[in-house]
Amino acid sequence: MDGEQINLFGDTSKNKKVKIKNVISASRRTDIPAFFYDWFQQVLNKGFVELVNPRFQDKTYTVDLTPENVHSIVLWSKNFNNVLRNPMNLENYNLYFEYTINNYSKKLEPNVPEYKDTLYILGGLLKKYKPEQFNIRFDPIIISVNGEKTPTPDKPEKARLLAFETLCRDIKMLGMENCRVTTSYLSLYGHVKKNIENSSAGVIHLNEHKQILFFEQMVEIADKYGITIYSCASPVLQQVEGIKEGHCIEGALLEQLFGGRVRKGKDTGQRKTCGCSYSRDIGVYAKGTDGMKCRHGCVYCYA
Repeated sequence: MDGEQINLFGDTSKNKKVKIKNVISASRRTDIPAFFYDWFQQVLNKGFVELVNPRFQDKTYTVDLTPENVHSIVLWSKNFNNVLRNPMNLENYNLYFEYTINNYSKKLEPNVPEYKDTLYILGGLLKKYKPEQFNIRFDPIIISVNGEKTPTPDKPEKARLLAFETLCRDIKMLGMENCRVTTSYLSLYGHVKKNIENSSAGVIHLNEHKQILFFEQMVEIADKYGITIYSCASPVLQQVEGIKEGHCIEGALLEQLFGGRVRKGKDTGQRKTCGCSYSRDIGVYAKGTDGMKCRHGCVYCYA
């Protein structure tokens, strides 16, 4: 509920009401910072956005975007160049960045910026925002014969581990040991499986035992650089020592970073294995040519 208030009990004669503000997610459903930035700035300027209910298409609902009622905005993207160049209305909000940096080849991520450009953008953002405001998403893990920029066909897992070590090295050089690095293994939903099979990446699916062995090697690499790995909606990863259960939107963390109060209960609109706190997502799933169609073209896209 927008503007919900709670009592902080102590001396009941001096009860204080603390306003619980919303966390805005922009967006799990599409890449708003990369492809719908003008629209985003427009709705922030208006102070609200009207959206179609994803489950009941004949119904709409309004999300309050006024700074006084928004605790923080969680931005999801593979390209934050627009935010770096001109944050505009975003300067009025607390920001948390979900920055996906996989460094796959064009066979898996056809239109994602080159790795060196991504690092440049990240470095620019770090001049203004703290490392703690970033969750670096090395996600999902896909083992393939041809999907890496530097493939190792005889040992496909090796190329993904090398890409991870490169990322760990570079974010450490940027002073980001205090950020989170989140990962999970590829979920083969029906449409994802079809797209993977139709690609030329040569994807290899590891069984659960091999997944655990792979993630144990990731932990060894992360430890070298003082980085902690967090899981994303992945019970398998919770079996791996050294990996913490992650919550990409974590109310307690956002309160720690920015103060104030948010709703910290589970977001029931997400996958059963998702541990994220409640948020209001303002993205729209693309249907055919409608909606906010992401143009990265990632073969593994879950949306």
